[in-house]
Amino acid sequence: MSHLTHIRTTIKNAGVLESVLRKMIEDGLENILVGATLEKNVTTHCFENYKTIDFVIHRPQAKTRWNDFSDFGFVKLEDEFKFLNYVGANHDAEELMRTLTFNYARENALDSLAANGFNIESISEENGEIKIIAGKWS
Repeated sequence: MSHLTHIRTTIKNAGVLESVLRKMIEDGLENILVGATLEKNVTTHCFENYKTIDFVIHRPQAKTRWNDFSDFGFVKLEDEFKFLNYVGANHDAEELMRTLTFNYARENALDSLAANGFNIESISEENGEIKIIAGKWS
């Protein structure tokens, strides 16, 4: 049995990232993502220096204040995704990344366990901790 206390999360899995972002948008994330949409492979956007943004979260409720500067993006650089945002949306960006990191780590672990033939026996979450019990019989 392995015990992990802290994990540094690097976002690498595009499928898990997309799934988690869609769930967060559906939930609205404390009004940060209410009415938001997710677009993939965006080639025209105001994020500078990138030809294609892998994922852009368009936030219409914030556009009245910042125009396209309210959107969030993710671009894949080498083997991991980089988060893109503008200074005006820093508070919302911090909350988005805090929630995303937690949910991405959870979903990526579950995805990896299932892909390696483990059965998920239980998942419990309390006080910001996730406990996953998985088993594999040979």
